[in-house]
Amino acid sequence: MEKILVQLVLKSFVLLSLSVALAFCLPLGATPVDAADHYNLEEGLPAQVVDSLPTSYRNREIQGAFRWDHTHAGGEEFRPEVRFEYGFALNAQAELTVPFQFGEAVEDDGIGDIEVGALYNFNQESLVIPGISVSGHVEFPTSDDGKGVDTTLKFIATKTIGATATFQRVHFNAAWKHNDEDRNDEREDRYVAIIGYDRALTADLLLVVDLVREQAMEDDEESNIFETGVRYQVTPLTVLAAGVGFGFGDESPDARIVVGFQHSF
Repeated sequence: MEKILVQLVLKSFVLLSLSVALAFCLPLGATPVDAADHYNLEEGLPAQVVDSLPTSYRNREIQGAFRWDHTHAGGEEFRPEVRFEYGFALNAQAELTVPFQFGEAVEDDGIGDIEVGALYNFNQESLVIPGISVSGHVEFPTSDDGKGVDTTLKFIATKTIGATATFQRVHFNAAWKHNDEDRNDEREDRYVAIIGYDRALTADLLLVVDLVREQAMEDDEESNIFETGVRYQVTPLTVLAAGVGFGFGDESPDARIVVGFQHSF
């Protein structure tokens, strides 16, 4: 286990270094318009729900997260990941995610399936109409047990609620996942549905809550998990996140802990 941990730390450091180098190789004019925004929800920081806001035009951001799950079968699963995000156009962003996986509940320790994606925001919300975005992601089979190129298409809606001094929003995410080369015991297509809520506790602290319903890749398995956590703006460029989750249902994870960060350049 110590050898695996050392390898994962080294790989994470290399990937983080490459991402930083890539960020600085972009045109010199590509300075961020805005600082890191703790109101702009990112997947897994600290919950799975995301909002419809893209990152700012030409903003470059490094994100890191570490997730621990205690599975329904009693095993431990650890999933660190590094993500690079770039606002390549107005109302649009691209991202590269490199995940890792290890623990007794994982078949093959090491790098997971690398994911490339993009998000486009169609509108700013109005008094009646929510902000709406669509994102698409492609997963490449870079893990030891990876097979086929899988895709995800996600619909995202966000609406501010109330006319009070406290900032509050509700969110709805619906994703369709396609398994390119499904095995005999796997689904070819599956869905994920998320409802979420966030609320400003202070000017720098945001509470996030969501409920996730997901079809597992394995046939006849579904999971439900309730997640809650906070996002804290440490500096104008840096946000820290931490959260917990609790599953309910036969195939749902028993418990989850997430810690992470995001930093704009």
